[in-house]
Amino acid sequence: MAFERDRERRGGLNTILVLVSVCVLFFYLFANVVVKQNLFVPGPASYELEEGIRMVQVDDEVEVAVFWGATPGAKKTVFYFHGNAEDIGDVAFILNSYRLQGVNVLCFDYRGYGLSGGTATERNSIADANAVLDYAISNLGVDPDQVVFHGRSLGGGLAADLAVERGAAGLILESTFLSVYRLYLPMEWLPGDKFTNYKKVSDLECPTFILHGREDQVVPFQQGETLAELVPGELLKVHWFDGVGHNDLVHREGSTYWAAIRAFLAEL
Repeated sequence: MAFERDRERRGGLNTILVLVSVCVLFFYLFANVVVKQNLFVPGPASYELEEGIRMVQVDDEVEVAVFWGATPGAKKTVFYFHGNAEDIGDVAFILNSYRLQGVNVLCFDYRGYGLSGGTATERNSIADANAVLDYAISNLGVDPDQVVFHGRSLGGGLAADLAVERGAAGLILESTFLSVYRLYLPMEWLPGDKFTNYKKVSDLECPTFILHGREDQVVPFQQGETLAELVPGELLKVHWFDGVGHNDLVHREGSTYWAAIRAFLAEL
């Protein structure tokens, strides 16, 4: 009888383990569908190949579009990473405004965005960002010790990664999320999360400026606050914008936005 009870108990545990495994697999597959639908969403190119834009080979089969804006006498270079569903043409006003701040500006389109070939993933986007930076150092005269990374929304994941792995003169995170799962899914325990910015920022060793609108409905303001709490305190500067959402920050608060960025750059 004891043997029978033990066998029944083991059978019950095995059933529970199978059910748990099936549930985890289901949620993992569901999470991957959500990530694929939301993580990289390129639209039609908003620009054509013109002065200031060049195609750079990042691997044997793929070229990406790169914007380079040199500013006479500038020592610092801002490497700007745009958000999702944007390309170089959409953020041209940001890139040109940066040049008015007395810095060089570098930007590239992720695979499948703008004129860039291929299909973007987290891994190849980070690899391409490194390849573009190496190209700029070797061919455009960019000083690697004078690079400031600026990432908006999705681009914040790339900016944070390069700032940690390559080092930086400074880092600007604008409307940036904690991670993809923490943005779209209440399933933080699942494997396979993407752009785990909440982990990266604790390893930062450069001055860091976080900007976020309090009325952001895409990346909730609380995620920006939490990121700020995770950055080593002596490196951190923040600016919270009242009454501003995700995509209207620079449009509605342009003068305040650029004044804050100028002040941050001046301190580096």
